[in-house]
Amino acid sequence: MSLPCLRDGLPPPYPFSVDERACVAKLDQNEAPTDLPEEVKRAVTERVSSRAWNRYPQPRQYVEARAVVAAHLNVEPEQVLVTVGGDQTILSAFHLAGGPERTARWFEPTYPYVGLAARLTHTAGQPVSLGAGLDDQLTAEVAGAPGADLVVLVSPNNPTGGLCSPAVVEAAGADEQRLVFVDEAYADFSGHSFVFDVGRRDNLLVGRSLSKGLVAALRVGLCVGHPAMIGALERVFTAPYHLNALQLAVAAEFDRIVPAIAATAAAVVAERQRVFAALVALDGVEPLPSAGNFVLFRVAGAPERATEVNEALAGAGVRIRDVGRVPGLAGYLRVTIGTVADNDLFLLRLSAAL
Repeated sequence: MSLPCLRDGLPPPYPFSVDERACVAKLDQNEAPTDLPEEVKRAVTERVSSRAWNRYPQPRQYVEARAVVAAHLNVEPEQVLVTVGGDQTILSAFHLAGGPERTARWFEPTYPYVGLAARLTHTAGQPVSLGAGLDDQLTAEVAGAPGADLVVLVSPNNPTGGLCSPAVVEAAGADEQRLVFVDEAYADFSGHSFVFDVGRRDNLLVGRSLSKGLVAALRVGLCVGHPAMIGALERVFTAPYHLNALQLAVAAEFDRIVPAIAATAAAVVAERQRVFAALVALDGVEPLPSAGNFVLFRVAGAPERATEVNEALAGAGVRIRDVGRVPGLAGYLRVTIGTVADNDLFLLRLSAAL
């Protein structure tokens, strides 16, 4: 039902839906398989508890938390914006370089929030469909084509799992009038980051997220870019008031959180390699190499067959993601890498479903 008071152009239904059916193995939302260590959670919550909850977050608290994050990333504090999760980093790029009479280009299949951010900011979109082979087809020539004020790259890409090459980012940013945004929400699992290129390229903005590590529930992300970009974004979001005390506490405890994320990421990468090898050996599926905490795979047969397999897995207590509604991915499923036990159960139930 539509209402006459609503504006035109509001987003259509989101391609990714959340399945809340009871399960034994939850492998559908690219979360970490384990929780943040109790002693780190206690440090964060004690920091929040020590603050007056009847008072707004203050600029000094934001500056101190931002400095902790910047020191860990080896950049200047003025190059860092703490955000409400990774989605706000994507929206940040559109606030900076999108808007009416401006054009953004991105490459599909990719995270659907990119297109949503374009719509929300009234930015003309140039989605370039490269199909499931996106990670091989995204070349410097494609990324550097003229005609866009903003180019969005996702590396590792969700849901295909591939990395952008430095040549792609370099070509996209060759035009100094163009902003290049790299979404690195899954960088913890890839061993590669473009954060260290920010200092030599003024038109590069990099987004990161703690949600894929160990703190998805608290919605904390960060942008790294030129101080002029970060200053503009702080005015857009009226920092520090876009964050609550808990999110500021997470940033302030960044030094304690990151080692825990790194340890979990190492375990996930090892399991990702094992799961990928098992999928390669399994008849009826074709997995794509991944640098994220997930693996995308195609189910042989008609696209409807993937949905049938997904439903069979859900019925057996294993929830993964059917990404068939994402442009270019009909017949594909995506599995998050979980614990050893979760992954074993997934492989067992998948074999039976096939």
